[in-house]
Amino acid sequence: MKIADLSERISVRNYVTKRSERGDILSTVEFERCRVWAKVLPLAARNNDAQPEQANKITYRVTIRYRAGIKPDDEIVWRERRLKLISPPYDLDGRRIFTAFDCEEVIANGET
Repeated sequence: MKIADLSERISVRNYVTKRSERGDILSTVEFERCRVWAKVLPLAARNNDAQPEQANKITYRVTIRYRAGIKPDDEIVWRERRLKLISPPYDLDGRRIFTAFDCEEVIANGET
């Protein structure tokens, strides 16, 4: 992989939840952790026609330049799609050049 392969712009986002003394959620604020160039590849798509109550899912592999600050509970925004991390970020080749992680986009049935 080369740096030139990172041709998609993504936003890494997270949420900060403020809770009361009893543990009730008072507010949730979304913030952008970073905006980086990435390579986004679709890996698999799962269609649940047999069970209509379940959503369809698309799995992607996202690769960015090495970055240690990505957390497993972060969310990726790419082309107005929201992707949830399903694997923790990992060093792609062990040389701290690229970081990769797998994400999943959930599509409600009936959407196109």
